[in-house]
This record gives sequence, structure tokens and C-alpha cells, in this order.
Amino acid sequence: MSTIKNVSYYLAGMVLSKPLGFILSIVVAKSLGPFDFGSWVTLMLVISYSPIACFGAVETLLKKVPFFLGRNEHANVTEIENAVMGSVVLSAALVLVLALFSPFIVPLLFPGIDPLLVMLMLVTAATSYFSAYFNNRVTAYQDFKVVGAIGFIRSALALLFVGSLSWLWGLRGAVIGYLLHEFFVGLITMIISIRSHGRVGVSYNRDSIISAVKIGFPITLLSWILTLNGTVDRVVLGKMLGPLSVGYYGLGISIVSTLALIPLVVGRVLYPKVNKQFGQTQEHDAIKRLVIEPTFALGVLLANIQLVLLIVMPYLYNSLLPKFQPGLLAGEVLLLGSFYGCLMRNGSNYLIAANQERVFLRYILVTLLFNIGCDVCLVKAGLGVCGVALGTSLAGLLINVLVWNRVLVSLKFDSAQARRKQFELYLPNLFLVAIVVVINFIYPAIFQKFSIGGVLVGVLLFAVLNGLLYNVSAYRSGFLEWNDAFRRRFVPSFKGKPAS
Repeated sequence: MSTIKNVSYYLAGMVLSKPLGFILSIVVAKSLGPFDFGSWVTLMLVISYSPIACFGAVETLLKKVPFFLGRNEHANVTEIENAVMGSVVLSAALVLVLALFSPFIVPLLFPGIDPLLVMLMLVTAATSYFSAYFNNRVTAYQDFKVVGAIGFIRSALALLFVGSLSWLWGLRGAVIGYLLHEFFVGLITMIISIRSHGRVGVSYNRDSIISAVKIGFPITLLSWILTLNGTVDRVVLGKMLGPLSVGYYGLGISIVSTLALIPLVVGRVLYPKVNKQFGQTQEHDAIKRLVIEPTFALGVLLANIQLVLLIVMPYLYNSLLPKFQPGLLAGEVLLLGSFYGCLMRNGSNYLIAANQERVFLRYILVTLLFNIGCDVCLVKAGLGVCGVALGTSLAGLLINVLVWNRVLVSLKFDSAQARRKQFELYLPNLFLVAIVVVINFIYPAIFQKFSIGGVLVGVLLFAVLNGLLYNVSAYRSGFLEWNDAFRRRFVPSFKGKPAS
């Protein structure tokens, strides 16, 4: 029950914040146009890659604080928190020094990018280390009411600063707005964290910092390479086809990030729980309930959201942002393929909690090489932006298969059971892709132009998709449980009065 409450709290914050983020994507895209929007997407890679400079210390909070709380070792919790804060201060100072030298370095390495914008993004990255620290601290204590509130505050401030300043001053305004938004998010998160869980000290003890880095660096290396894996598509596009193509593709990325809300919430809530479970016991049945069962429910939810977004996307591309219309098909391919990347999070949480980071790292590196090779080959084959979307989707499928096979085998499933469980896990997407392919032959306009008829067909497809899943035994019990929960929560029960 506590898991459901935590998911509900965090989800409430994300549900309130995600529409703001989606509005922000539209405002920034409309304000900048495809070319500058492509530059904006490229500059955001600085933020995506910057956590590597923390050497993983911040991730140590999420792994070790719940672990020690599960053992009631509060002195160790304090030691970890103080050492990680010391490493954050040192990492931020390192990035600020790099920012000072960026006007001299950037023109040599990236002559087409404004050095001032890169410098501002590096300052923003240094600021983000502190907001990440306090956000992870609150998450480690499983205070998801606060985490959800922080998520909403972050989105609201981003819309306020990035949206308004990009509208006024274009690309430079967007970068300045992002810096202001990150500063205030860090300040607010720090105040909330200290009030909820006490003050934090700063320890520069070498042994404590090295210990925190040893624990967290494999995790952040995984995260960083995973981020590289998830962003290499934009790097390939930028190098081979230019910023305009990145702009077309970037709008699809913004839409997919909306879909990623649900796995982000579930994974964020379950990760400290899995670590705490490992601190208390490593009994397989208890861990299966935290890792596998929520993932099946997540797959059904993702497929339904994908269907809704597929129906809505033609309106977004053709009416709201017509300059981005050439990226519609690529966005649809990317959306369908994003299922596998979204469904991987619980599996990766398990591998990290079980100290199998090296195995996970090998999987990510194999997928990264596959992703780069596939993207380049498909672009050279003439598929352009759609080729990159397809290559990224195939890479997501590959890493998902590798990760979940390892997880299921580690949880004592035999090979046949693991293959069957994986196939069942992918059924929501397989059914959806089959439905889309069939309908595209019968009524292709549904995915090209938005119309009332298309919405009605979408409702029919929604019924077909869920009907197919209901007839699969692995999902039927879940549908029945959700129906019972819905009736208990929302349908009043009427009891007759006792006879007098």
C-alpha cells in the first residue's frame, strides 16, 4: 500500500508538472523555429552529460541511504550525506573553472556554437549538482510528497523563465532562462530538504569521499553512458544532416519525454525500496513483487498512452507547429519504439541494487555501438530522420532484451520461463504495432491528419488493444484487480437498512 501511495504522490506532482513541460516544449519550439530549436536541443546535451563530473557521488545517496536506513544505522547515513555534499562542492568548482576557459576551447572544437551559450550552460550544470543532491536526499528518505512538489515547482519555474525569455530573446533568452530556473529550483529544494530531514554538513574527508565515489561512480558511469546512448541519435543527426534535422527530430523527443513520465515515476519510487529490501533481505519472491509485477502494469499503461499520442500528434505537427511537419513520421516511429526504453527502468534498478553494474555497463556499451552503427547506416541508406528514429528504437529493444533476460535469470527463472516472461512483457507494444500497421493500410489518414473520425477510430483501437491484452492470462488478473480497485474507490456501495 505504501508503494501505491508513494507512486500516487509522485505521480500527482508529475501529472501537474508534465503538461507545463509539454507547453514549454511547444513555446520554445515556436519561439525558436526548427534551426535554433535544433541548437537548443544540442546545447541541452551539456546538461545531459554533465553529471559525469560528480563522479557518481550523488547517486550514492539513493543507493546507500535507504540501505542504511533499512538497518537503522543513522551514523552511516550522516557520514554518507556529508561526504557526498563535499564531493558536490568540489565537482561544481571544477565545472565552473571549465566554464571560465570555454570561450577559448569552444571555438576550436565547435566553431558553429556561441561560446557564451556553452559557458552559461556549464554554469547551469554546476548549479544543478546542488539541486540534484537535495532532490536525491529527499528521494532516499522516500518522502515522495515533497519529491512530487519539487517536480511541479521545477516545471513551473522552467515555463516561467525559459518560456518567457525564449519568447523575448530567442535562443540566448532560453539559455539564460534555464540558468535562472535551475538556480531557484536548487534554492527551493535545499530549503525543503533541510526543513524535512535536517541540516547537512560538508565533509572533505578524503577516505569518505573516495568511498562515496567508489559506490556511486559505477552507477553514474552507467547513467552517463545510458544518456549517451539515448542522445547519440541527435549527435549523429547534427553531424550528418545539420541542426534543422535535429530540430525536426527534437520535437519528437519532447513528445516521447511525456510518455517517459510514468516509468520515471514508478522507477523513482521503487529504486530506494529495492535497495532497502536488499538491506533487509534478499528473498526472491519479495523482490519479484517490487520489480516484475509493476512492470507488467506499466507496459499496459504505456501502450495506451502511445495510442493516444499517435492520434494527437498530427494535430500538433500540422496545426500547432506546422514548421515541424517534416518530422511527423519520424516522431511517430520514435514514439512506438520508445516503449522498450521506458520499460527497462525497473530491470536496471534491480541490476544496480544487486551490484551487477559491470554486466549492465557491458549491455549499454554494446547497445551504444549498435545504435551509432544502425543510425549511420540508415541515414546513409537515405532514410534520413526516420532512419535515426528507427535505429534508436531498435537499440532500445536490444538493451531491453539484454537487461530483462539477466534480471529474470538472476531471479531464478529458467531459460524457457525467462523467454516466455519477456515475450509477455512486450505484448502490449507488439499488439499496438500490429494494430497500427493494419490500420495504416486501411485508413492511413488517421496518423497523418487529425480529425473527429480519427478520434473515433482511436477509441475503437483502444478497445481492441485492451481486449487483446485481457485475453492473455498474464494480464487478465491485472485487469480484474484494477477493476476491483476502481469500483472500491469510485463506485459507492448501497446497503439496505436493517429491518426494524
